[in-house]
Amino acid sequence: MSPSVPHATVHPFDRVEDIIFSLDANQRLTFVNVFALKAWGKERHELLGHTYEDALPTKAMPEILTAFRHVLDTQQRTELEVFGPRHQGWIGIIVYPDDGGGLIVHIRRLPRSAGNTTSTDFDALTGCLTRTAFMQAQRTLNFPHVLAVVDLNLLKSVNTLRGHSGGDAHIRGVAHALREAIPTEALICRWGGDEFVILTPGQDQKALQNLLDDTNRALPGPALNVAAFTAGMTVWETETAYERAFAIADEHLQLCKERLTEGTPGEREADSLVTFSQELEALQDPDDLIKHALNRLMGMFDFDQAAYATIDGNEAFFSHQVQIKGVPVAQPALNVRMALAATGLIDTAHRTRTTAWSTDYPSISNSMPIMVEQGVKSAIATPVFSQGQVIAAIVVRAVNRWQTITPQMRKIMELTALRLEHALELRRAVGEVRSTLEAGMLTLGIVLEARDFETSGHTHRVATMAEQLGKDLGLNTTDLHHLRQGAYLHDLGKLCVPDEILRKPGRLTPQEWSVMQSHVVKGHELATRIDGLTVETLQVIRSHHEHWDGGGYPDGLVGTDIPLNARLFAVCDVYDALISERPYKHAWSREDALAEIGGQAGRQFDPEIARAFLGLMQRSRDHGAPLGDG
Repeated sequence: MSPSVPHATVHPFDRVEDIIFSLDANQRLTFVNVFALKAWGKERHELLGHTYEDALPTKAMPEILTAFRHVLDTQQRTELEVFGPRHQGWIGIIVYPDDGGGLIVHIRRLPRSAGNTTSTDFDALTGCLTRTAFMQAQRTLNFPHVLAVVDLNLLKSVNTLRGHSGGDAHIRGVAHALREAIPTEALICRWGGDEFVILTPGQDQKALQNLLDDTNRALPGPALNVAAFTAGMTVWETETAYERAFAIADEHLQLCKERLTEGTPGEREADSLVTFSQELEALQDPDDLIKHALNRLMGMFDFDQAAYATIDGNEAFFSHQVQIKGVPVAQPALNVRMALAATGLIDTAHRTRTTAWSTDYPSISNSMPIMVEQGVKSAIATPVFSQGQVIAAIVVRAVNRWQTITPQMRKIMELTALRLEHALELRRAVGEVRSTLEAGMLTLGIVLEARDFETSGHTHRVATMAEQLGKDLGLNTTDLHHLRQGAYLHDLGKLCVPDEILRKPGRLTPQEWSVMQSHVVKGHELATRIDGLTVETLQVIRSHHEHWDGGGYPDGLVGTDIPLNARLFAVCDVYDALISERPYKHAWSREDALAEIGGQAGRQFDPEIARAFLGLMQRSRDHGAPLGDG
């Protein structure tokens, strides 16, 4: 049912076939004409006394609310044109100040068209072509054209200072100035939130640059001594893909922005840069850092492949590679060596000791033919240093599409390389400290062997077996380090066991066995006094005699309550003890010892770890170098 309208008094505005209404100083409706009631599908009593925002059936357009506030503040009439999605067309709005301190608003539909375009071909805020309409319009162009990419400066700052409605007004003002300035035969598109693309016929870049410079000087900037926008351009030829021309123009734009900001990080990438830097700081192991960095760089830059190329003398090879789904694995494959001089940007980065890049990779003189064949269009290579020498390069690539290489991308690549350099240096320094520490621990283990009459080399063998088993089970570098330290010190508590018990050739009495069992607790107590030992290392010392079924000592732990490193080490320790000669027993054969390990799976040993150990020993035998020998 259509809204009912009182017949007693007919307001003159009720005869007007446009929307007319009035507001008080608080933007509450005081009058709505009949045409507005029909357009909104409302009764007067549903509207009067309500604010304009609350009364509308759809969300109020921010540009209109901004105009209301402007007229209330200035008491000056204002006009604007916007694209109304609800109207599916352009509307003109006139806002008048009312003598009573409120507003009178007149909204009418505009009969605007452009050739065969429809209202949906135009951006609602700026009146420029939408991206879809712009791409369709390109099909009718005669080449060449000058393609310009225009980016508004400091829009984020404008939004912060003036609110998003102020930011919209700024975008609309720049767009209007550009539309007025360019030739009538030119096309202008709002490509993104703060980015526009202009196409003008011909090849005269200087003419378009002068026109844009004049427009920029006439516009208010977002801050003191900052221009309203920055532009980059190129000539778009018939045989050139639009994406390639856009990427080249966009790269010129980014270079201009870099000069204007003197290398300051771009506002859109600043948050990503900070977050990425924090992520890298949290990673110390170089392998972990490389894997994380390659995936993160590829995602952050919207690239398709990323790789880490190790440089070895006059050769290079890829030690790590990642790619998005659907993109073929890059060639050469992992660990395939190639002459450094034939690696293109990698060689350039090595020679110049700085980042090398190309937005249009196939056009550079030293591009790798295999990369061009695979469809690489854009690429960056950044050198990684160690002790002053370039030892590697981080590489990212875009496949089958051109991707603009921005100054910020290069900065992030260099930050990543610097962080990796720090990690490599830290690993080298820590490695030296660990080598010294572990040499001392191994020496202590050998001393314990001599006192216990154990077979020479037991400590080294069980540490080696445990480390290899840990790798097979997926332990990371840090966990393997803790496991190895625990292996060196696992029998530390035997220092507290009297010689007559420790060296007794026969069976121990129950009291003697109790003293022998105490060596794990004593060893744990002694080890806690050694600075730098971790909980994971101490767990090996205390718990390597615990049994999966709960029958071990000293705490009677069951199943996965036994720390992983202790479960893992226990299998290696028992195996080496079985195949070794002791004062109280003969050495077992390796076959009998392995059968015993298998028989104790699920009883003394974690069954999964026992299976992994048997698999490891079988592989080592197949390769002719059984673990535990020598």
